[in-house]
Amino acid sequence: MKFILNKTSGINGIEKVSLEKIIQTFSVPENIEINIDKSNILDIELKYEDINLAIFYVINFINSEITKNYITVHFVIKKLYLDENIFIEENEKINKILPKIIKYLKNNNKSTEYNIERRRKSGIYYFDNEGIAIFYQKEFNKKIVEKIDISLPYEDNLNISDIGKILNIEIMKQIL
Repeated sequence: MKFILNKTSGINGIEKVSLEKIIQTFSVPENIEINIDKSNILDIELKYEDINLAIFYVINFINSEITKNYITVHFVIKKLYLDENIFIEENEKINKILPKIIKYLKNNNKSTEYNIERRRKSGIYYFDNEGIAIFYQKEFNKKIVEKIDISLPYEDNLNISDIGKILNIEIMKQIL
């Protein structure tokens, strides 16, 4: 399957946080992992191993005066098409993909500025308000793409009552 970056955000026509739209587009995944951590974050990982796609549907139950509950979605893919012909993929050198991403951003009237989070042997390039994250590993003098993460803008209208029904998971009724 070809994963094409939307003009706004997301991939393959998914432009907002909607588990129903994700399932309509990609079907119910073969593998679903559910994790709940101490800080009230529910992480539902949808693994589509046959098409090299992992989707992280993350629900943050942080109800305070400062922060409200919200949902984010991350698409982790090995190969991302910026248009029908131009793509970036894992194991490419960062210096080869940077011009492609910047050209894509310019062509779509988006900011070409990016941030880099550096670690000793790895790092992350963030583009388009962190909607595009390119993780890399250093191999000798070269930075090699390790992971491509596309994130939809978070939404704070938590309508999560149908998650268990959509994914056909009985235990979700107890969690939610």
